[in-house]
Amino acid sequence: MFTYEKGIQITGLPLWLDSTRKVDTCVVSHAHMDHAKKHRQIICTEPTAKFLARRLGKSPTTILDYNAPYEFEDCQITLFPAGHILGSAQTLVEKDGCRLLYSGDFNTIPGRTVEPIEIPQADTLIMESTFGRPYYRFPARRIVEQNLIDFVRRNFQQGNVPVVSGYTLGKSQEAMKILGDAGFKLSVHGSVAVLARVYEKFGIDFGDWQKFKRDEIEGKVLVIPRNAIQSRMVERLEKKQIVFLSGWAVSRKMKYRYGVDEALPLSDHCDYGGLLDYVRKVNPKKIYTTHGFADFPKYLQDLGFDASPLEEVKQVERRVESRE
Repeated sequence: MFTYEKGIQITGLPLWLDSTRKVDTCVVSHAHMDHAKKHRQIICTEPTAKFLARRLGKSPTTILDYNAPYEFEDCQITLFPAGHILGSAQTLVEKDGCRLLYSGDFNTIPGRTVEPIEIPQADTLIMESTFGRPYYRFPARRIVEQNLIDFVRRNFQQGNVPVVSGYTLGKSQEAMKILGDAGFKLSVHGSVAVLARVYEKFGIDFGDWQKFKRDEIEGKVLVIPRNAIQSRMVERLEKKQIVFLSGWAVSRKMKYRYGVDEALPLSDHCDYGGLLDYVRKVNPKKIYTTHGFADFPKYLQDLGFDASPLEEVKQVERRVESRE
């Protein structure tokens, strides 16, 4: 039902899923740059279209609502919330009686700035597996959020500027929401701020925040992207403490790797247990894994699933008979 080469192509159709090279028509699961390109025609949700326009410029785009089937030549496309970032989507393609589900990046734990995931069943599943080893099990979300709030309060009490860093799109806005809901004032890096404005258009309220101004930082939490940790903006702060937000922070070594004072495992991906729960709910006959550890399929095989890495099917057509 599909072939794989720098993206997933539906067999016999000019339709791709998250192609990493420019193609005629592509479903873009979300607006992170490792999944998005400026294609000749894009199919995506409205928030994703807004983010892509900001990050890549405008492209001809077909906007789909969640759970709204769309006929494309001789297949049907339906997008389902993926729970990863605002507008992220799983893609269900139905063709010739078969159901292929491409997960994109996803998270089964609800966030404050993202639509909660909905999980359809499918015959074939192509899934991301970022944290696909048993070591990667995250603390309860409420605990991680409280640890972030405590980090900020503690540093204000010590006379430091609390600096919170996450990826430019998704994690940074999630941090803004957590801290804004807790009543903190925020000063936000420009690249994060421009995308936060898109969130606001979809009803996300971040509370009291403004774009960063060097002479107006007192009493505010500074929210920055990862690539600004060593910027002059941060280096000029006389007293500061930096926390980085990432699922990889389940390892205590991560704060040294990122050069920060603290790291918290706030993730927009599933942990290992979440990946397994997701597979059980989709209940596919065949699974291909991508964007993760090469040995994750073995854990699925131990549970009785037919699983293998997506790279093994490059340029090879695969078809799974329908459940009927």
